[in-house]
Amino acid sequence: MELAGQEEGFRSAGLALASVIPEPVEVIRAFTSRYGVRYPVLADVGSVLIKRFGLVDPGFKSDTVKDVPFAGSFVLDARGIVREKFFEPGNTDRRTGGSILVLAGAAGTHTTEIRTDHFTLRTSQSNVTVAPGQRIALALDFEVEDMHHLYGVGDHSYRPLRLRVEQDPLLEIHELLWPSPRPYLFAPLNETVPVFEGRFRAVVDLTLRYDLPPGSPERPAHVAATLEYQVCSDTVCYPPGTLPLRWPLRLRPWLR
Repeated sequence: MELAGQEEGFRSAGLALASVIPEPVEVIRAFTSRYGVRYPVLADVGSVLIKRFGLVDPGFKSDTVKDVPFAGSFVLDARGIVREKFFEPGNTDRRTGGSILVLAGAAGTHTTEIRTDHFTLRTSQSNVTVAPGQRIALALDFEVEDMHHLYGVGDHSYRPLRLRVEQDPLLEIHELLWPSPRPYLFAPLNETVPVFEGRFRAVVDLTLRYDLPPGSPERPAHVAATLEYQVCSDTVCYPPGTLPLRWPLRLRPWLR
């Protein structure tokens, strides 16, 4: 269902969608009709294709299907070559289509803009509504003023960029992905430090670990974090700063 809602985003990125499911045609037809799924959903009866690609999940037991695949996504180019693949270690976990788009550089949703003296930060997210086991992406898009920089982690005394996410038993927070900083030589002190300049994006993933029973109403939640940073120019270093950040969520059960 979530993937179907991202169809336009994939189309805008030059990608088409298709799913392979080890269910009979009549079951798939009823599901896609009920939920308005328009992209091709292919019936792999007997899990022939799934077994050919070695994707059978031995840890997943089903009352209706013998060989259930690992839940995952492949991104193929026009020649059918796999360029990216996304699989989760748990057999009930799913990376959302929206998070794949954000990782590829697409705009997120629910954007909030924060302006400081020397940079602008826009926060967004791949999904607002999240079901148990879904892995979504939170994006931080920076635009640093010309002739200024922020610091990466390294052997120096400046405050590096850090995102401290508040712990929440409902959420598993994954590693924050920063772009590679560039080395910057500050000639007066003859020191070289890692810095971020211009426009760049950081992404952090999270997985919902709260199991809502089927039929439960949606409930609000949020992700809270603090961004730590320090800005310097070629001549001036400003005092370290912090920014409180917040991403809204709505938690829902899986649709069966």
